[in-house]
Amino acid sequence: MYDRILVPTDGREETERAIDEAIALAAEHDATLHTLYVVNSAAIAPGIDFSDLEDVGRQAVEYVRDRATAAGVDRVTGDVTHGLRHRAILDYAADHDIDLIVIGRHRELDHLVRGSVSKRVSEAATVPVLLVE
Repeated sequence: MYDRILVPTDGREETERAIDEAIALAAEHDATLHTLYVVNSAAIAPGIDFSDLEDVGRQAVEYVRDRATAAGVDRVTGDVTHGLRHRAILDYAADHDIDLIVIGRHRELDHLVRGSVSKRVSEAATVPVLLVE
């Protein structure tokens, strides 16, 4: 049913359940698991060095890769990119023919005020989106 599953990660503990679900689905469907970390360059002042944030992203992607491999998922790929988080996730999904996006849903005040990444992704995606709390 699913050949390519995307799980975006921000490296926070709140994404653990989404990561667990994506790994389980990838194992069940013998799917390739894609993991993506987006450096939210829109929220950072111009002239700031992104290298530290890119390092955090690489560590987050590697963490998912290690967990998936340990769970028996043979095909795992990861990427770190820049941009608006929801747009970067949607673009990645389109560019890589993703069948399912598994994304964590956070309930913080700033997300309620500005709109959450998961809400924006689920509203604009052309593939199924599984929201995990």
